[in-house]
Parts: sequence; structure tokens; C-alpha cells
Amino acid sequence: MASEDIDDMSVPEEVAERLPILGDNTQNGAETQTKVYSRRWYVLCVFCLGCFSQACIWNTWGPITESAEVVFGWKDSTIGMLANYGNIAFLITVFPMCYFVDVKGLRISMIICSFLVMVATCIRCITMESTAFTWLANICAVLNGIGGCVPFAGPAALSSVWFPLEQRATATAVVSFANYFGVASAFVIGPLLVTSPKYVEVNSTEHRLWSEQFAPSVLVIQDDKNNSHREVTNRSELETDIKHLLYLHAGLGIALFLFILIYFPARPPLPPSPSASVKRTDYMKGVKSLVSNGSVWLIVLAYAIPTGILGVWQSVLDVNLKPLGISQDTAGYMGFWQTLAGAASGLVIARFSDIFMKRMKIFLIVLFTGSIATSAWFFILCQKYIPFDIYSLYTACILIGVFVNGGIPLVYEIACETSYPIAEGVTCGLLTSTNNVIGVCFLFVMLIPNIGTSWMNEALLGSTIIALPLLFVFPERYRRTNLDIVINVQPETGDLQASSKSDNSHVTT
Repeated sequence: MASEDIDDMSVPEEVAERLPILGDNTQNGAETQTKVYSRRWYVLCVFCLGCFSQACIWNTWGPITESAEVVFGWKDSTIGMLANYGNIAFLITVFPMCYFVDVKGLRISMIICSFLVMVATCIRCITMESTAFTWLANICAVLNGIGGCVPFAGPAALSSVWFPLEQRATATAVVSFANYFGVASAFVIGPLLVTSPKYVEVNSTEHRLWSEQFAPSVLVIQDDKNNSHREVTNRSELETDIKHLLYLHAGLGIALFLFILIYFPARPPLPPSPSASVKRTDYMKGVKSLVSNGSVWLIVLAYAIPTGILGVWQSVLDVNLKPLGISQDTAGYMGFWQTLAGAASGLVIARFSDIFMKRMKIFLIVLFTGSIATSAWFFILCQKYIPFDIYSLYTACILIGVFVNGGIPLVYEIACETSYPIAEGVTCGLLTSTNNVIGVCFLFVMLIPNIGTSWMNEALLGSTIIALPLLFVFPERYRRTNLDIVINVQPETGDLQASSKSDNSHVTT
């Protein structure tokens, strides 16, 4: 029996007390008509391509730090700021772009974002002259950061517009997976296409000691006299390799733009759930309501502090591990497996969350408890408080990704539940902008002279410790879900059975 029929029947008082308070989901006396369209999977795949492309391009330079520094004469701080310019551009434009999504819809917004990503990748192919290319790389970082506004802040908006209740968290997790898979792929694609620098040691007697990279990819350099210096022997090869990487990114940007331009509808003809049909709060009212909502800020900070630091911590992992003798190839593979494992765990956990509704908070508490343990393990390994072991470092790094990144889809969904009926894009805009503020602050610290790298792991550990108590005091609410659930009542026993109002919706293409 539908929930709207409950008011018309007499039920025992003890049963009535157990019924949820549901909002009115009727229009002109008729129940909202909903449909689920098969084309939602195509829309999801194209959106995922956008997330993958933008994330992969954002993480261009971190995995090939050594090679880029040799070819363009950059410093570690330059590599960090190239990632930071993207974050800063995102921060400046995310809320205007969220407003644009709210007013014009997903299609026009994604066309603009994909065009910016395409232009960003193409201009890097113009020249390899060091000074000019540095400017072009900075411009690319800014344009790509703006182009990431909708892909990064829009997963929950997409899942709400196209997917029924029992698939929303899973759809958000798939988009999140694509985003982090893009970051992870850069850790493999970069070192795979761009070789590491090869050095020769030259001293006063012209004695040369060639250095190569041996398993486990630790850079070995010998110095038999104090007046020796290193020379790079494969600079032209490195420049050619970087060109090929940039051409690949440009092709990816062009393909993304064409896919979206050809077919990417803003929304389905009919909504997939009753909550998707409800008009969202006016944009400016929604923003004011969000910034004054203490409950929303609890989940925003619990998400943004650890994930904001981890995101940029991954992008400079090569810089972080260089003092330990870890090469860019090894650091790249560590970053790849960490990000991939985190994205995969997010898929699994989100699917369980869809099955076991209204249990997101307990999932997040378990995940963030694990993140504290694994971050502490990584920190004490790097500080060598316990015997250093490359395999233990690998394991700790991967598990950090599992526990921190695995909860991101749930955070998107639970934040939208708490802030409903504020538009999902606005809520996720607040989440991701706060995430980027944290990341920008982290990367600015790298500009401090002689600061070293141990602070990076200390910051990561501290961020996970701060997040856990915020989750404990966060009040869990499910306003969207309550609107989308039908409560079937047995009057004699008071037994309740919940099901999605879209369960019986007709599926069309």
C-alpha cells in the first residue's frame, strides 16, 4: 500500500508512531510519474570519460617529475604549483559553474567544460621551448581546472537526475571511480611513455660512472670524488617522450568534446524518482542555507580535510619519496595502485550502501578509523621508527587509498541527503571547493624554502585524525530517501516493508 494512502486508513496508534514523516510527492492530486531509461548508462559513461580525462591531465607532471625537471629546468615547487593552479582555478569558478548547471542543465555545462579541457591539452602541443612551454603548461592547468568544475562537483547531480533510489550511490561511486582512475592512470601512463633520466658522473679525470635504475627501481648514483658532477645523457629522448604524452592527452580531450557535443542530454523526459521531480531551492537561498548549516559543515570538513590533502599528496608522491631513494617509476606505481584500490573500494562500499539503506555513517566511521591506522603505518615507515621495507610501504600506501577514497561516494550522497532540497550540484560544489582549499594550502607549503618532505606524511596522518570525531557528531539524515520510499503497512501487526517508488517504473531507452 502506498504511503500516501496511509492517511486515509485507520491504523493503531503504536503503528502510526513507527511511520516516517514523508513529504507530499503528488502533483494536482496524482502521484508523480517516473521512468528509468536505459540510456542513463551511456550518459554515465560519457560523464565518466570527462572525469577520467580531466583527472589524468591534472596529474600530468607529478608522476614524471624527474624527467620534466630535466627537460624544462623546473623545480619541485614548479611541479607542485602546476597542480595548484588547477585547484585555484576550480575554486574561483566552481560556484558560478554550479549555478550554470542549476539554470542551464548538464548538457550545456559539460560542453563548456569539455571544450576548455580540449583547448588546454592542445595548446601544450605548440612548442617545447622551455620558457614558452612553462607559460603554456600554466595556462593549461588553469583551463583544465575550470573544465573540472562539473565533472568533479557533479556526480551526485547526475545520479539524482538519471538514476533511481536503489542505484544512486552506485552511480555516484562509478563517477568517483572514473575520476580517481584518471589520477591513477597518470601514474602508469606517464612513466610508461616517458623514460627516467639517465645520468653519468663526471670528475676531474673524466672518469664516468653510469647510473641505471635497478629493481626495485631505486636510483643508484656513485660519487668517487668530491668534485664530480652529474650529466644527463638522454635529454632529447625525454623531450620526445613528453611530446608523445602530450599528444595522447590532446587526443583524449578532443574525443571527450566530440562525444558530449554529439549526444549528451541534460535530463530524461521523466524523472527516475519522486525526489528528482521536486523543484530545488533557489540557488542563492541554497548557498546561504548551506553555509549556515552546521550539520553540512561537519560532513564537509570530515570529507575535505583528509581527501583534500591525500589528493595533492598523491600528485607529489615522487617528491615525497625521493629522499628515501624511491624512483619516479616506483612512486608512480604506488600512486596508481593506491588510487585504483580506493576507487574500487568506493564502488563496492557504495553498492552495499544501496542495498543496506540509511547506513552510510557507520560505513564512513569504519573507513576513517582504518585510514588513521594505515596513515600512521606509512608515517612510521618513512621515518624509519620501524625497519623500512618497500613492500610494507607499498601495502600501507594502497590501504590509505582504500580507506580514504573508498568513502568519497558515500560522502557525496549523505551530504546531498542532509541538504535536500538544495540542488545536488550546489552541495557538491561546497564539498569539492573546500577540498580544493585544503589542497591549495598543502601545495603552498611546498614553497617554503628547505622545508623537506616529512611534513607531508605528518599532515596526512593529522588530517585523518581530525576527521573521525567530526563524523561521530554528525547527525545522520535521509530527506531524499524518505521521499522516495514507499512504506507498506500491515494494519493488524504493524509490520513495515520499505521499497523504492521507482521499483515499478517502466524502463525505456
